[in-house]
Amino acid sequence: MTIVIRVADRECVATLVAACSPDSLRRRFMMGGPARPTEVFDRYQRFLLAGPPAGVALLAFSGGTPVGLLNFVAETPGEAEVGVLVADAWQRQGIGSALSRWLWASGRWPGWTVRATVQAGNAGAEALLLGQGFRPVPAYERGERDFALVVPDWATMTDVMKEAVDDQDTARADGAQCRAAGADPRCRGDRHAGRGRPRRSAAGVAATLLSGR
Repeated sequence: MTIVIRVADRECVATLVAACSPDSLRRRFMMGGPARPTEVFDRYQRFLLAGPPAGVALLAFSGGTPVGLLNFVAETPGEAEVGVLVADAWQRQGIGSALSRWLWASGRWPGWTVRATVQAGNAGAEALLLGQGFRPVPAYERGERDFALVVPDWATMTDVMKEAVDDQDTARADGAQCRAAGADPRCRGDRHAGRGRPRRSAAGVAATLLSGR
């Protein structure tokens, strides 16, 4: 399977959203009611299409069909939220991981603190984040789990990702992520991550991930 990644555009993002089931979209945006694709796109396109200087929107294509979207939304300089949306038929095929690798390999974000939020029990999304070197931090909404990563340079990031995947010992994996971040104090468990920030901010919406990445 060949995956091509490029900057997102409105038409292709709309096509991707239409390829997602209402249940997938509901979980992606933590919606309490129905999640119809056209309504979701109209409501959240500002976040799904967020680009410079506020962030990056990357689309993954297979055979010309948009199959996955990564949103990297900057809250303030040096801090961002990341979120991934993958069409139902393409979940669990490494699309989210490919998008994440492309983002880190760009080399634009060393030293940034990046956060993500998933629904509690969302094993696929949690596996994606842990595989990228993210670590759990305290969550401030019931039924959600928060994660954070201080981005190292790409050469070190590859080592962090490999150790995070290979090492099932959480303490050692945490140590690898902190070593990658060097002396940055934000990596000390990031125990204050999210405090004082509204959980339904623009970036918070973009941070929610679906299952089955």
